[in-house]
Amino acid sequence: MFRRVSAFLSLITSMLLCISCGGGSSSSNSMSQAQAQAVSAEVAQALAQALGNAFASGGGAPAEKRVHPSLAAVWKDVNPDQSSSPCIATATGENCDWPVSFDGPCPGGGAIAVTGDVDGSLDNTGSGSIQTQLSITPASCSVDSLVINGAPSVTVAGQINFTSSAPVFPITLTEMGGISYGPHPSGSCQFNVTYAITSETSCTISGTACGQSVSGSC
Repeated sequence: MFRRVSAFLSLITSMLLCISCGGGSSSSNSMSQAQAQAVSAEVAQALAQALGNAFASGGGAPAEKRVHPSLAAVWKDVNPDQSSSPCIATATGENCDWPVSFDGPCPGGGAIAVTGDVDGSLDNTGSGSIQTQLSITPASCSVDSLVINGAPSVTVAGQINFTSSAPVFPITLTEMGGISYGPHPSGSCQFNVTYAITSETSCTISGTACGQSVSGSC
């Protein structure tokens, strides 16, 4: 009888140890603060390059050839009145559509793509609004010892108001969606990030990425 009780206690102890080990393993799958910050920064940089390409005038340097384009600075290139503008005149003003298509390299290999449109309408005085509807999709994108992929992607949306054909600050963009990452740690996670652009020289990031608080300039 004593042997049976002893064996039963040993089995219970082993099960508890296994549960404890499993809990530790699950915890280790979380992305660190530094990694979340690095991934968030890479997504922001891809967004800035994509919008820079879409908005750049015919004589401007493509954003991929600029050194770390700023998400704040790209708005100075939005000019519906320039000859290369994708705006079409209407009886009451103009309809504008800047298609966004970007596929750039990541720091450690792989790529990150941004697709979508920035479109809307302005009246004859250059007042109105345009909306952003963008998808950001990493593909085997290596950042800070992690490889990230879309799950399925991160979306960026927001409205930009115009007066006299110029964007009105502040501009707020909201970033939502998810990614997968690995190999150590590995898992999937969600983004809930806000870009607050208050001028052509000021842009801040705030929110959460992969369960971690992120902040900084953009």
